Amino acid sequence: MSAARDLLADLDLIGARLEPAGDRLILRAGRTAVPSALVRRVREAKADLLATLAVCTDQTVLRRDQNREHGENSPLHQAEDWTFESAVVEWLNQHPAPSAPGRCAWCSRPESPSAVVLAFGTEPGTHAWLHAECWPAWHQARRADAVAALRATGPTLDRALSNDNDQ
Repeated sequence: MSAARDLLADLDLIGARLEPAGDRLILRAGRTAVPSALVRRVREAKADLLATLAVCTDQTVLRRDQNREHGENSPLHQAEDWTFESAVVEWLNQHPAPSAPGRCAWCSRPESPSAVVLAFGTEPGTHAWLHAECWPAWHQARRADAVAALRATGPTLDRALSNDNDQ
């Protein structure tokens, strides 16, 4: 079910929501349209997604109850979100995705007078070269990689988060 959770994380990155409705899934777009490739992945993983969402229902009810008791923007939830977001940023910094100048790392098209390829990144030798319009999709994919890598660490990440909260 890890692939289903990764898919749910990908949907979450674009603000989309997936809801079970019996043996069907309802996919609701967020702030952007759901890419056709993502819709295809949802269709292919339907059974796993239904099973994962069924397991997550109890956790969602628990979280909803905690939100009612402590408030969705309680310091505890804000700290959890901030700590995880910090871990994502740190992972991205430690795992740069450099590319060769002159060609977009996302769409692979070369630079042209009408489509300039820009360097993204701060450290020499770690720049990713992208068209400005390709950056959002590239960044979303990179962030999804970071989230998946951090989730794969499982208990290690949980220990790191609890150590941060102890200090």
